[in-house]
Amino acid sequence: MKKLKQRMLFLVLGLMIFAMTGCVDQSGAEAEGTNVITEMAAANIAVEEQGEKVSEEKGQTEGVNSRNSFAVDGETAEVKQAVNKQIQDTDEKNSESEQRIIATSAATCEIMNQLGIVLIGVPDTTVSTIPSCYDDATRIGTPMAPDMEIIKSLKPTDVIGPDTLKEDLKIKYDNIGVTSTFIDLKSVKGLYDSITLIGNKYGKEEEAKTLVTEYNTFMDDYKAKHVVTEKPKVLVLMGLPGSYLVATNKSYAGSLVELAGGVNVFPSDEKDFLNVNPEEILNTDPDVIIRTAHGLPQEALKMFAKEFSENDIWKHFRAVQEGKVYDVDYMVFGMSATFEYPQALSDLEPMLYGE
Repeated sequence: MKKLKQRMLFLVLGLMIFAMTGCVDQSGAEAEGTNVITEMAAANIAVEEQGEKVSEEKGQTEGVNSRNSFAVDGETAEVKQAVNKQIQDTDEKNSESEQRIIATSAATCEIMNQLGIVLIGVPDTTVSTIPSCYDDATRIGTPMAPDMEIIKSLKPTDVIGPDTLKEDLKIKYDNIGVTSTFIDLKSVKGLYDSITLIGNKYGKEEEAKTLVTEYNTFMDDYKAKHVVTEKPKVLVLMGLPGSYLVATNKSYAGSLVELAGGVNVFPSDEKDFLNVNPEEILNTDPDVIIRTAHGLPQEALKMFAKEFSENDIWKHFRAVQEGKVYDVDYMVFGMSATFEYPQALSDLEPMLYGE
């Protein structure tokens, strides 16, 4: 019995030891499983952290690349603008270099100067002054008789002059195969219409607009200050060597009278100058007689002095009797409209309206 109990005790103890051994093995397995899981979790966490780090670095890299791309695009835009500007400047220079323009009168040269247009040829003149910026330009002869051989040799793209000479010169330019442009300089309005025309033709629109605006402003102020109630009748004579002509309202000198508020006694719809004898002129009974000159001004003024002193008919003019005969500056009252018209209007005021 005792042995049986001992055996039973040993059996129980054996079972307990076995059970405990199984538990230890199971715990080990579970521990190993737990370790595996822990290691996998750690690995996953490490991977996730590494992934986040990589993503963050990638994001930073993409941000930098984006900024770099923006900078490159910005620089590219600036470069493109600079290149386009250079191309534009080059085109303008090439365009200007292709423009070989000749001006045949001093008044035309002054228009070109005001618009900033380069000239390769200008006229010879001892009466007027050519702007100094054209000192290096080739002299092509006088305005009324330019040298066609010189003009042809310059290979101009355009020859520009006053339309008062069109009838004489147009055919000559055509004969040598040269393009010509004739502009209206017979009045101040014609002057500024011509400025607009040339400005549009040669890309100087803004310069032309500025000049036209200045003219309009001046005339508005002038008219506001000079309200004329009684318009004086004026005879304008243009002296030439050995003779003279009557300047109508269609001529520059004649148009200045009307611009100043007077009445030209010889109006015309077409002619700028008329050949009229003194007897016919006497019938107009002008209040004022203005004498200017063209060509050889000093010779013309001498001619006027002789004509008025020796031709008895002039003594019958009321303007002569009242001492209202005036010789004006041919540089201001010439054949073509110039930017001196404000001075011309100022000179006319005392002649037409008294001091």
